[in-house]
Amino acid sequence: MNQPTHQLSLWLHKRHVADIGYEPLNEAWSLRYTDEWSQDRQAFALSPALPLDAECSSASIRRFIENLLPEGRALDIVASAQGVAKSNVYGLIRALGAETTGAFRFLPHGEDGGKEPSRVRPREISLAELDERIGERESRPLMEWDGKVRMSVAGYQDKLLVYANGEPGEVPMFLPDFPLASTHILKPEPADARLPHMVANEHFCMKLAKRLGLPAASVSILRTPRPVLAIARFDRAAHNDTSGSWVERKHIIDACQASDLPATYKYERNIGSVGEAALYRDGVSFPKLFDLLEHATRKAADRLTMLRWALFQLVIGNSDAHGKNFSFFVHRSGLQAAPWYDLVSVVQYPQFSHDLAMAFGDEFDLDQIKAFSLADFAQRCGIDRQLLVRECRRMRDGVRQHAVEVANSQPYLAAERELVSKIVEFAQAQSERLEAASREARGISPNML
Repeated sequence: MNQPTHQLSLWLHKRHVADIGYEPLNEAWSLRYTDEWSQDRQAFALSPALPLDAECSSASIRRFIENLLPEGRALDIVASAQGVAKSNVYGLIRALGAETTGAFRFLPHGEDGGKEPSRVRPREISLAELDERIGERESRPLMEWDGKVRMSVAGYQDKLLVYANGEPGEVPMFLPDFPLASTHILKPEPADARLPHMVANEHFCMKLAKRLGLPAASVSILRTPRPVLAIARFDRAAHNDTSGSWVERKHIIDACQASDLPATYKYERNIGSVGEAALYRDGVSFPKLFDLLEHATRKAADRLTMLRWALFQLVIGNSDAHGKNFSFFVHRSGLQAAPWYDLVSVVQYPQFSHDLAMAFGDEFDLDQIKAFSLADFAQRCGIDRQLLVRECRRMRDGVRQHAVEVANSQPYLAAERELVSKIVEFAQAQSERLEAASREARGISPNML
C-alpha cells in the first residue's frame, strides 16, 4: 500500500494508538491501528464503525472525524483562522485535534506524543478577562485567545474549554495546553437576544434531572458578572500526584458517530421539516438510537437510560434533543451510555420551531404527543408499555416533589427566576399529561400500530 499524502497520528495519553491517512485528490481516508494497541487486551476501537480487527471504510473515517468539529458560526471562525475551507475536514482536525471530545489527540505524523513536554506556566484566565472577552465576541471570537483558536468541541453555541482543578470561579481557570486538558466547558449567554436567560434555563433543567436521579452532567453558574454555564466534562478527570497535575481522557462518541452518520444527520428529518423534505427521515431517530443497544455492555440499564432521556425531553419541552446530544463511553467490551448534557426548555422561546428532533412514532409535534404516539414509540423501540407507564409516573412524581424546590434553591436573579418558574409550570403540567397518556397507551392494541 502506498504511503498516504497526508498523515496524522492518534495518541491516548502517551500511547500511539493509530495512524490516519488522507489522499485529498480522491478524498480517500485510511485508518491503521498500531500493533501495540491492537494486541492490548484493554484496547478499544474508535467507534463500532471503525473496528480493531477489520478494514475501515474511508467514508466512516471521515464521518467520525467530521463529528468532532464545531458547527455553524464556530466552524466559520475556525476555518477562517486556519485559512482552510469549511469542507476541508483534514485541515480542520489537524489544526484542532489536540483537544477534541473523547480520549484521543490528533498529532502530525512523526510527532512524539509520548514525549514529556517542556513545562510552561499555564495561561490563567481571570473573571475580569473572561467578562471582557464575552463582551467583545461579536468582533473578536470567544474561542480565539492569544492568537490561537481554542475550541474543538462540536456544537453551535459559543464555548470555551478550560482547566480547573475544582469549581470554576472558586479555583483558578487556565487555558489547557498539553499535558493539561480541559476539565470544563464554559457557555456564556447566547449573543442572540431572542434566547434570554439560556444559562439559567439549561442550569435548571440539568439540576432538575440530577434531583430526579437522572445521569446529568454537573453544572454551575459562574458570574463574571455575566452569567456563564460551567459544565464539568465527564470525558475528563483531573488528577494530582507525584508527577504533577494531569487530566485523564475518557473516550466517548455521540449517537451520530455510533450510528456511522454524518453530523448533518443529527436530526431525524435530515433534509428539512417543510414540504416534501419532511418525508425524508434518514437521520438519528429513536429506533436508531435504541438499535445501538446491540453494541451496549449493559443493555437493560442503557435501554432504561434511553427511555428516561426521551421522556425527560418531553417533560421540560426540549424539542432540540438530537443525535449529537446523546453519548456513549467506549470500552473494549462495547458502549455504555454517558451522562446527559444540553438539556434546555426550548418551548420557552416561541419564536423558534418546536418540531421535535426525533419523532415519537410518526409525531414530531410536541403538543400532539398523546397515547397513540407513545404506544407507537414504545413498539418501534422495543419498550414494554408497563415500563413506559412506570417511568412516566416516576417523572411525574419527581417533578411534583422536586421542581419547585430546585427552582427556589438555586442562585437565579429576578428575571432568570421568572423564566425558571415558567419551566416549572410547564414541566408540572407536561408530566401529568404524559403519565395519563402512558396509561391510555398501555391499552392500545398492537394491531392498531
